[in-house]
Amino acid sequence: MNDETEPFGADTPWTGDARRLLARALARHGGWAAWRATNGIALRVVTLAGRLPESKGVGVTFPAPTRVEVWPARGLVVLQDYPVAGQRGVYAAGQVQILEGEAILEARADPRGSFKGRRAGRGWSALDALYVVGASLASAHALPFSLTSARPMSFRGARSQGRPLWGVEVDVPGTTPNHRLEQTIFFDKEGFLRRHDYALAFVGWWASVAELCDDYVDVGGLAVARRRRTVGRLGRFELGRVAFEMTFDDVAAIPAAAPAKPLLSLV
Repeated sequence: MNDETEPFGADTPWTGDARRLLARALARHGGWAAWRATNGIALRVVTLAGRLPESKGVGVTFPAPTRVEVWPARGLVVLQDYPVAGQRGVYAAGQVQILEGEAILEARADPRGSFKGRRAGRGWSALDALYVVGASLASAHALPFSLTSARPMSFRGARSQGRPLWGVEVDVPGTTPNHRLEQTIFFDKEGFLRRHDYALAFVGWWASVAELCDDYVDVGGLAVARRRRTVGRLGRFELGRVAFEMTFDDVAAIPAAAPAKPLLSLV
């Protein structure tokens, strides 16, 4: 991601209409200065639902998270009191750990690799669900700002929930382990990110989905969606069945005086 004081460096591939589209989206989501200054975001999970978590054992083999903290600029996600009170699950840099105090109870250095082959069809443990939720929230809360490090390829149009959308297909560096590299990001006429098309890599290359974002609120100057629904997709067409849904309330900025502890390296 660009570390300069403005989003587009001298060698940026974002030019012309693509640059104008992204610049409008960045401004609508709070602006580059607010993004660079952001600390963490705390959210209370109201709902974790959909065909995917329900088929993988939510409430049986792993609990639904209740309190989540996201440090979007760092790609760090912490699930408090997970999987039980007094413990916490930490996702960072594609690794996951379950901690109690400073003690590491469980850890996985390559959680994405554990979903390959026939193992992808298994039910989820608490560590599996931590990876899926953590990777999803880390990627989602970095958008659209993380797109400045992507390469725009083509424009796309779509409709979602009765509204026209304008999008750009991008080639993203390998920093979002939940998704394939080719993705399409759609914005409404105001610049809000409304739909994110990708394939769920931990399910399979064929698992094409559209993640729909709604109910935005201002959090520390940034626009944060309180409802995220992932539905199946056939080409550009959204399918009706919800694969994954998370809704949130009590969304608030975490003070800079309360930084997250980094994940302890497993390598």
